[in-house]
Amino acid sequence: MEDEGMCYVAADPEQPGAAWAATVDEPQYAKDTAKEIAHWVRQGANVMRVPTAEAREMLCKWVRPEKKKTKTSQAELL
Repeated sequence: MEDEGMCYVAADPEQPGAAWAATVDEPQYAKDTAKEIAHWVRQGANVMRVPTAEAREMLCKWVRPEKKKTKTSQAELL
């Protein structure tokens, strides 16, 4: 199997071994990659540099957290 390269992943601190975003580490896209990683850090992700195959596995493990639903009565809306 040929070397697929490296990726940066936004690992979820609440779900060990899972990531919710990834980007390929390519020199020609260094500026865009840096902007994306900065965005992930602001959102609270743990950024890691991993092989592409591992990045795919981490993305498959991630489960979107459920949003908390709030019940609003009709009286509160008026």
